[in-house]
Amino acid sequence: MRATESEQQEYELLCPDGTTAELSKYNTCNLGKGPGRGIITRHNFQKITNKFLTMIQRLFGQKGKERARFELFNSSSFGGKNLLFRDATQQLQLLEEHLEIAYVLGLDYVALLKGLGHEGSSLGNSIVRWCCISNAELRKCEEWALSIKSDPLVCIQATSMASCIEMIKSSEADAVTLDATHVYIAGRCGLVPVAAECYGPDCAPADESTEEISKLHLKHKGLSPVYAVALAKKAAKQINIRNLRGRRSCHSHLYSPGGWLLLSRYTVGALEDVTENCDIGSAYQNYFWKGCMPGADGNLCKVCIGDSEVEGARVSSRCAANHNEHYYGNMGALRCLVGNPSGRSFGDVAFLEHSNLLWNIENLKSSGWAKDYTAVDFELLCPDGTRAAVTEWAGCNLGPIPPSTVMTRPVTVTKIYDFLMKSQEFLETKLDSEFHLFQSQKYGESDLLFKDATQYLVPATHMSYQEILGEPFFQLAESVFNCTLAGILDFCKQDICASSSI
Repeated sequence: MRATESEQQEYELLCPDGTTAELSKYNTCNLGKGPGRGIITRHNFQKITNKFLTMIQRLFGQKGKERARFELFNSSSFGGKNLLFRDATQQLQLLEEHLEIAYVLGLDYVALLKGLGHEGSSLGNSIVRWCCISNAELRKCEEWALSIKSDPLVCIQATSMASCIEMIKSSEADAVTLDATHVYIAGRCGLVPVAAECYGPDCAPADESTEEISKLHLKHKGLSPVYAVALAKKAAKQINIRNLRGRRSCHSHLYSPGGWLLLSRYTVGALEDVTENCDIGSAYQNYFWKGCMPGADGNLCKVCIGDSEVEGARVSSRCAANHNEHYYGNMGALRCLVGNPSGRSFGDVAFLEHSNLLWNIENLKSSGWAKDYTAVDFELLCPDGTRAAVTEWAGCNLGPIPPSTVMTRPVTVTKIYDFLMKSQEFLETKLDSEFHLFQSQKYGESDLLFKDATQYLVPATHMSYQEILGEPFFQLAESVFNCTLAGILDFCKQDICASSSI
């Protein structure tokens, strides 16, 4: 018997944020989702059990032919509630043979069970497994591990930010720094923020103590933004933001905030027939003639070179969404624009971030990649169709990008937060150290593990990923991914029972 409306009004739900809600608001006011009850049997009885369950549901289930004689999911006739099955059950979902239990219960639920299984302190419980996406990141991570005296750091290698999200959700790694678009994806997959990168002089003033800085809250502190910019050679005067269709493009990587998401508003999202093909992943394939967008495929891999120096080379790292592809990231998109060391140019426009643009241009010469380029050889493409000097990014950009953020599973937030705060405090005081957490030059790349423009990691455990991204960026990501195929989001939907139970 269901409670009457007056009886329901006598009770309230207690929400995690300290508020209360009506009983009917359980979808938004709860302690988390988890699997429902399940039927178990021996392995050699699975087939016959499935046949039996199929038959009794066909006869006595919610739409059973013999429901008038017996109701499988109704206990009122027997003077009780939830007898054999919960009365709220709509149907029994039969599972495939040999299905891993983690995908039945849900990866997040299994991770929580594993976390609760630790009794007292142990080495396994204290280890932090950091996800690295390339050989260069792995080298930097290993040096990081040797440079600190806090909890043990183990470096786990993956192939992309998306694969790091999969590994963390599957409890094969613990933490990774993600760009804003991947923060959105990770949030959709159940991961939560630990700390956000802070850029600019406002992050760590010299007269503030480490303790005061650690209390810095993103909600109440104006952080210097990173801007997405479109870059072209100054000599290519005919190029502007409004005539990029059919040109050769250089993007930092698939799903990048500046070179994929924000860019869509000025390219594929501005087309008249956008409603007919709102999947911007496939729309980009038709919009640009060819290019390099590491992690993509088709036309947008034709210019990528992998770890070789030849366009279209058959190497395993070609078009990989990591630094093993020379045209990956902000530095890689710039390399793509100027061409390989032999002088062959394959890009008309590059989409990257402003934060270390001047340093990256200087690095073209110092690294030997391209000797004859300086900042005056490039110009930014502005949304109004004009162009500007590379130093004018504040008034000529494709939009602000939310900070990159360290993400982890909910059950490991405290461990990762404590590790990061102790680690950066220790490295900050170790002035003679050859290792610098926010520098990547010595490894031959830029933005390894963290952006090189980072001044400090700001605590973000008090915030949701939506709050970190901000409403405009979050809504843009929502609209795009509601219509754009993304394999990583399909992976995160594999939890069979947890998706509908609370």
